[in-house]
Amino acid sequence: MPASLNDALLRILACPHDHTELRVESKALVCKRGHQFPFENGIPIFAENPRREPIPLNMGPCPHPDDRARAAARGEPIDPFVNDWIVNTNGNLYWRVRGRLPRCPIPDWPFDAGKGRVMVDIGCSWGRWSIAAARAGFVPVGTDVHVDALAAAARVSRQLGARADFICCDAEHLPFQSGSVDFVFSYSVLQHLDKSKVRRIFQEISRILQPGGVCLIQLPNAFGLLSIAQQLRRGFREAKSGTFEMRYWTHAEIRHALEQAGFSRIKIYADGFFSQNPQLTDLDLLSPAGRLLVRTSSAGRGAANAFPILTRVADSLWIEARTSPSHG
Repeated sequence: MPASLNDALLRILACPHDHTELRVESKALVCKRGHQFPFENGIPIFAENPRREPIPLNMGPCPHPDDRARAAARGEPIDPFVNDWIVNTNGNLYWRVRGRLPRCPIPDWPFDAGKGRVMVDIGCSWGRWSIAAARAGFVPVGTDVHVDALAAAARVSRQLGARADFICCDAEHLPFQSGSVDFVFSYSVLQHLDKSKVRRIFQEISRILQPGGVCLIQLPNAFGLLSIAQQLRRGFREAKSGTFEMRYWTHAEIRHALEQAGFSRIKIYADGFFSQNPQLTDLDLLSPAGRLLVRTSSAGRGAANAFPILTRVADSLWIEARTSPSHG
């Protein structure tokens, strides 16, 4: 068995086509009906069209090569993928540190302690939230279609001493047995997908969660203060299908989509204002203007906790939903 695939993970994995059990055979995972899924650098590949993009194609070469060379000479373990992709994964506030990260930006876990629960992180990229979850006591399994990002996630988690597994799969076809997972998480991912696809992903999340299982996701609010300005810039048109453009969700859309997928006890909280990715833990990485924005966002989040009506104009939302105790 590949070193990165442990017995506990194998027990909950399933064929994404027919949900049957898998076994390791000839350096691949095979289901009872003969579907085979290869390993690549120890990572199981379930996606039919895995993304292969070692350097971001939507921007120029990674700047500050001299800084990276000096960091390498000092033995600083900043993974090259993280250094190059930091803007794509963490947002525009991080432009100033692209290529010269002084540390790996791991956020604080925003929810209860894991207490050994299995968590699936959808769209994990290089693993920042999977690592945060591992530190909070979860048993995380990061998923993504981007195999280069997953390879980086495996490297970074080893460097930081965080126990996490990573698999390559499509979010619409999660390779887990029904009712096998305690917790599903996704941050700054689903907003870039067509809403019809997100609704199908909600159905998949509901399928793999145990009765009473928790789903915690982040989505942009259509009525957020910055969100309205961004939508105005594009004439309030819907995002073009198949593009990376932001999809903005109303509270009512979120609730309806989750209820249709079988979720209940849906709670919506403010994550941030004037930003989709405000992390107080990263103030040292940001410009003065970025630090001011994140502190303002944090103050707004605190105000929204005290006065929930303010959640209506937050730009970034946390959504917590649970499957019913009799689910499945």
